[in-house]
Amino acid sequence: MLCHVPISKRLAIAVATIAALSCPTAVVAAEVPAQPAAQVNIATSPWDADNAPKSKYIQKVTETSTTANLNLRAKASTSSASQGVIPKGAVIKPTGRNSGKWKEITWGSKKGWVSGDYLKTRTYTKDMSARYMKAYTRIHETSTMNHDISGVNFRTKVSLLEVKGAYSHIKTGYYHGWVPSKNLSTTQLAVQYRYVQKSGSTYSHWDPSKDKYAGRIHHGEKYEYRRWVSSSRRDEIKVNGKWVWSEVTNRSAVSPQYRYAQKNGTVYNKADKATDKSVGTIAKGTKVRWGAWDSKNRRDEVLLNGKWVWTDVTDRTNPGPAIVDVRNYGRFTSRNVTLLKEPKSGSKSSGSLSKGMKVTVTHKADGGWVRVQAGSKSGYIKEKDNLRVHGPYSVAVYGTLRTGQSAYGVMGSFQQKNMDQRIANTSLYQLWNPNWTFLTNGAKTVVAEQFQYTDKHGPSMLRKLDAYESQLKYEGRPMYTRQKVTMSDKSQSWTYKTTPHSEKVVKNSGRYISSGDFLKRS
Repeated sequence: MLCHVPISKRLAIAVATIAALSCPTAVVAAEVPAQPAAQVNIATSPWDADNAPKSKYIQKVTETSTTANLNLRAKASTSSASQGVIPKGAVIKPTGRNSGKWKEITWGSKKGWVSGDYLKTRTYTKDMSARYMKAYTRIHETSTMNHDISGVNFRTKVSLLEVKGAYSHIKTGYYHGWVPSKNLSTTQLAVQYRYVQKSGSTYSHWDPSKDKYAGRIHHGEKYEYRRWVSSSRRDEIKVNGKWVWSEVTNRSAVSPQYRYAQKNGTVYNKADKATDKSVGTIAKGTKVRWGAWDSKNRRDEVLLNGKWVWTDVTDRTNPGPAIVDVRNYGRFTSRNVTLLKEPKSGSKSSGSLSKGMKVTVTHKADGGWVRVQAGSKSGYIKEKDNLRVHGPYSVAVYGTLRTGQSAYGVMGSFQQKNMDQRIANTSLYQLWNPNWTFLTNGAKTVVAEQFQYTDKHGPSMLRKLDAYESQLKYEGRPMYTRQKVTMSDKSQSWTYKTTPHSEKVVKNSGRYISSGDFLKRS
């Protein structure tokens, strides 16, 4: 006998063969044929998407179009007056009247005759069922809206199956059912956003009795929105790629607020002084975005270096030039400069740098001030007139001229050397000899060192290097020429790079060094 076992489609584990269920079958001898495997019927809900009827808006369409630019004639003759030129690929409608090879057609508001030699007709399936939800909407089993099945979110793409009065039958990825037609659009709606009115928590569920803490959002932030639940007064928003629920968002845009460090101080991982941990420091005058104020611990939540932290040294008042941490970038001094301890004229000196030295810009302050670092020296200078992008006597080397390599002695008396630099948008190849490496255009970076020379020694050093690098030739042409390149830190130096001719030779015959490091070549 066969046992029919209904199993919910969404909970069922697929079973290919079941040797026995709770259905007794007596086998009395070896000659008795084996019983067939039990048949499992999988029960599905009538509103599952797989059970949806075919859409009335997906239809077979027969379409006639032109295969060339075609005159629309008043009569079935080439001598008849043209009523316009129908462009190639235009869809037209035959009326059914023919005269030899001529066919009467309509094209927009015009009617006339065209040669049938330049028409093609095809039949295909045209899908006109795509619709988009204007708002979160409950789905019902029938058009009487008497049985609530599930819901479908704002902006979700669905398939329209049929329309009855004010209601539409749709199919989602999971269900088919009925929704108010007014909630459907033929075009995708723009993304909507909500703004954090005050810093607060996000949750996994709209119902406070079922939710779990999901994270924290901060004053002034903007997030994509798709649903509002009035009973819990929560918005569903997208944070870091996940949909969560919040009570602190609304339609109104919120302008970010800022605070300033009144003095040098410590920042912490939480507001609670009893359980906090120090996670860094903040310098006097630093301008930071503000998130919240904890009155009990008298601490501001602020955004510092990309992380939200807590501190008790910030306030609304700007104590002086605002200092902002920036992504580090490289520059060269365009004159001898004095470094200052604070970003203001008259501040005490923290050292000096000679013209042509490379510095790293780490902070910016009001009034055009920047904080720079060069080795153990750091301080503030005005960026304009004191720094330049290209070092006129800066040379980036990547092969045998590097420290400790066979040609290092050529580099002479430099005033500064920067190790562990990288040349941007380049590749490194080895050709003919293990020591012959070539810098080409590429998508990665190549490890280099930057040498800076004074105005006194720079010109002669460049002439010396030009002569040295021009020795290696192929087919009578130099393999290297001196070119200006951009480093990964956005500074610019001279280097010796392949010519367009030698680059082709290198890339066709050389071995690519994927690490971009001369010291890691084989």
